[in-house]
Amino acid sequence: MRSRYRILAIVEGHGEQRAVPVLLRRWFQHRRFRDFETPELAIRALGSGALKCPHDADDELGIEYYVEMAAVQKPDGILVMLDSDDECIERARTPSRLGLGPELVQRARTVAPHIPIEVVVANREYEVWFLAALASLRRAARIPRGNRLSTPLKNIETLRDCKKRMAQLLGRPYEPTTDQPDLTELLPFTPSMAHRSRSYRKLLKALEALTRAARQNRRQPSGRASVREQGA
Repeated sequence: MRSRYRILAIVEGHGEQRAVPVLLRRWFQHRRFRDFETPELAIRALGSGALKCPHDADDELGIEYYVEMAAVQKPDGILVMLDSDDECIERARTPSRLGLGPELVQRARTVAPHIPIEVVVANREYEVWFLAALASLRRAARIPRGNRLSTPLKNIETLRDCKKRMAQLLGRPYEPTTDQPDLTELLPFTPSMAHRSRSYRKLLKALEALTRAARQNRRQPSGRASVREQGA
């Protein structure tokens, strides 16, 4: 009997360490991929910006360090997820500069060319996906009916301070370590959700590509794995 496909996630935040595996498991279930699994905890980089920093193994910096850490476990695929903050916007102002996603995936390729890898950049923060899923959160009674978002949903990815806006909507302090995994359980995998959030749409495409490449890579173990980027 063949073993299940194992996908590892690499993240930067405490909340994402639990939330992203929740997202992966829910998506596997949504796609009826019963032969895929992921650990309860993602690999967490040490602080915001640690994945984007130049590679320094001694200081545990750079996407290369964390991809190498994941590769030791011989996964069938690796998902790297991080917030863009304002970096993608800044890079877009210089057409000659490589985008954040493409740069990171090139760097990841240098240390693990044999493993399928996807890099997803949330614009601007992971919490923007909760704002895009406001109707789902409201139906699940996570958001009081009287609490509204002033920005139209069509402009959702232009928002800053998404954590602060989530606190306003919740009517209480927003706690990433508990709220992110809890609210991730409610993110819908629907065309309307993908339409509202460009980065979420790219996430769904990345998951499709990653699972497809994982299957192909196991069928052709001597072949070079596909490495792609999703995000800004």
